Amino acid sequence: MKEYTKSDLVEYTNQVINYIAKGCTIEELIQFTYQTFNLSVIVADPGYRFIAYAGTEEVIDPYWQQIIASGEPTDHTIMEYYINDGLMKAITSSKEAIYVDWGVCVDYPQTCGPIYIDQNLEGFVSVLFMDEAILDFSLQLNNLLRQFCTILMRSKNFRLKHAINPVKELLAQKFFDTENYPHAASLEEYLSTVNILPRYCVVVLSEKNSDAVILSHIKSRIVKGRSDILYLVKDQKLYLLFHQLKAAELGEPFLNLIRQYSVYCGASSIFSSLMDRKACIQQAELAHATAQALDDSGGCTQYTKALSAILLLQPVSDIQPENLLPQQLQTIFTYDQLHETEFAKTLETYLEQRNDINKTASVLHVHRNTLIYRLNKLRDLLEVDIDDPEIAWLFQLAFRVQQVVK
Repeated sequence: MKEYTKSDLVEYTNQVINYIAKGCTIEELIQFTYQTFNLSVIVADPGYRFIAYAGTEEVIDPYWQQIIASGEPTDHTIMEYYINDGLMKAITSSKEAIYVDWGVCVDYPQTCGPIYIDQNLEGFVSVLFMDEAILDFSLQLNNLLRQFCTILMRSKNFRLKHAINPVKELLAQKFFDTENYPHAASLEEYLSTVNILPRYCVVVLSEKNSDAVILSHIKSRIVKGRSDILYLVKDQKLYLLFHQLKAAELGEPFLNLIRQYSVYCGASSIFSSLMDRKACIQQAELAHATAQALDDSGGCTQYTKALSAILLLQPVSDIQPENLLPQQLQTIFTYDQLHETEFAKTLETYLEQRNDINKTASVLHVHRNTLIYRLNKLRDLLEVDIDDPEIAWLFQLAFRVQQVVK
């Protein structure tokens, strides 16, 4: 193996600066690097998809073989060998080239470093050097290549705005898997890399004819160019986590796509804590299943507005307890627990008596004025009109469900 000196790097740097000034490409930069040092080099985007490669015809690293041949690695390779083994975290935490000799690289030592533009991860560059004697040299060369690739990506407008982020993919898998990852704490190691911020909403949608190709196309159109969506495709359904919501609505462009493709779509309530994610994922699933049962496609069925239909159409025994009550009634039950009051019982009896004050007062054995005070207090706590027929029906149904469950 040839020995390399600092002067070799200085000469190489001067030559590359001249090449960049003349308008060279990343492919030409990598090819020149290989010809100069006889070391294989590969550049990939944040999802480990192929950008450029130069080296021997029979590169020995099986991962490199895979990415060169197909343009991208398999999901298994990314998740099992690069995420779970900690390579992605090690690279992005270092901010510079690191030595890799574990995981899938255990037999193929190499250096790997992140390419950042404006603090955004835009890719990786790896040098396969094989001989530990030139480890220091490979690290220095890799850091130079990172800087040169940054210059070329910026000047050529080569940035990969919609590249897959494998950490984001793995977070999505864990976020929507509440059986194996029931607690939000299991997501914390990924949240430091993927910026997931309140307010949140979970959406589940499916193509009417279970066409995977159309669903994939819909997914691409929804998530393209958006950093405020986490997504996962499973069981022929597309799961979406909208975050950083500025309003209660999901946005007209998204709703237009739902109408355009006439898909079944269900959405959870808006929530502010990832501690509530399990309940809200089920809310979106229930709303989606109800849209399917009613053959209501082309719109977004919202859990909060469809709860009556959900309680009538979906198996109550499968629904999490917190999802059996409208949010307003949950507020009342919580208030009763904290203040040792009986506002929930008062409301339930009032609705059973068809909103008749005199009959309700008689059943509860309270003075009419006491009941009126309680009802006014309920209106303040609920912030809805309890005499509205639709509201009264929903609350009465929810109370009956509570009786059945108990």
